[in-house]
Amino acid sequence: MTAAHDARESASGSVIAGILAYLRDRRLQPGDRLPSERDLAERLDTGRNAVREALATLVTLRIVESRPNSGIYLRHVARESSFEALVMLTDMGATPTPTEVAETMEVRAHLEVLAVGLACKRRTEADLARLEAVLDKTAEVLAQRGNIAASDTDFHLALVDATHNSVLVRVLNAFYRFTGKRREVMFEDPAQGEASLRDHRKLVQHLRAGDSAKAQLLILRHMERARRYWSTVLGADADPADDE
Repeated sequence: MTAAHDARESASGSVIAGILAYLRDRRLQPGDRLPSERDLAERLDTGRNAVREALATLVTLRIVESRPNSGIYLRHVARESSFEALVMLTDMGATPTPTEVAETMEVRAHLEVLAVGLACKRRTEADLARLEAVLDKTAEVLAQRGNIAASDTDFHLALVDATHNSVLVRVLNAFYRFTGKRREVMFEDPAQGEASLRDHRKLVQHLRAGDSAKAQLLILRHMERARRYWSTVLGADADPADDE
């Protein structure tokens, strides 16, 4: 990926963020019509082509809809937009609300239970070797008092890859992207990293033994520990959430 490509992506993200900020500031409601491309370009001090590309992205994510010979209209985002929209906005630096964290992670908890159950049945020796390598890397980072967020993501990706279900891999990868920045914050605390590594070691043991019952119980406890952490950080609204 070139520097020019990165710059274009950054500029596009900036225009999208500007449009969304405008919608929030004006308190537009589902069904309301957006200003014209020309008006938005003037408000955002950018070109119409950049606005057109940003609106096309928002249409794809089902945040707005284009009506032929009429204009661009705001959708009911909570009901109609894609989860990828939340992920993309988070990638651009937007901060999810406590409710979004809670609801998203509530879903993720069940997907992780499904993943470890399938992994116990389908994992190969290569899958186990990959997981063990991630454990070793995590231990090295902790020994240097580093942040294990990246290694934590690597572990969970390796775990879901062991299900050999490509759809589940894609879905959970979106969840890991969504929670990435918050996990960096959590793992600033070495105690959180050490607790996570202990759980991960036990999970690999259960996968090796093919014990899905123990693995699923452990992943629920693993998520509950993180849920308690984020409930404290984000407040009562985040109580149903996990963010490990």
